[in-house]
Amino acid sequence: MERLLDRYLRDEALPNVPLHPHQHAYQAGKSVETAFHHLVVRVEKALDQKQIALGAFLDIEGAFNNTCYDTMCDALVRHGSEYTIVRWIKANLERRVAIATLDDISLRFVISCGCPQGGVLSPFLWCLVVNDLLTRLSRGGVFI
Repeated sequence: MERLLDRYLRDEALPNVPLHPHQHAYQAGKSVETAFHHLVVRVEKALDQKQIALGAFLDIEGAFNNTCYDTMCDALVRHGSEYTIVRWIKANLERRVAIATLDDISLRFVISCGCPQGGVLSPFLWCLVVNDLLTRLSRGGVFI
């Protein structure tokens, strides 16, 4: 079901409200290599024009584990996802439980945030969430 939903969201919702063009993560035809290529071209251009190039790199620790459900759902809405789909995704995120067992003792935890590790929709949801950051920084004149 997740694969079908992922395909639907990418084919139906995203064309109406697309991701930032410099979003390279988990996108068909894009990768860390295409992101670095764009960066190198930009830096070489600045150097050729005797300009200063300053770079900052960001690694968001625990991004998949710590993103709030509401943040992911809000991002889905901003990108044109139907209300029913957003509700279904949120319900599936909120119903996750982790069980740890050692010998005869089991502990049960309700997962309160984050995307499922290895989930088909997890990378897509993260792309939607981080897209706002990319868009805001780009509007501020930052090449991202």
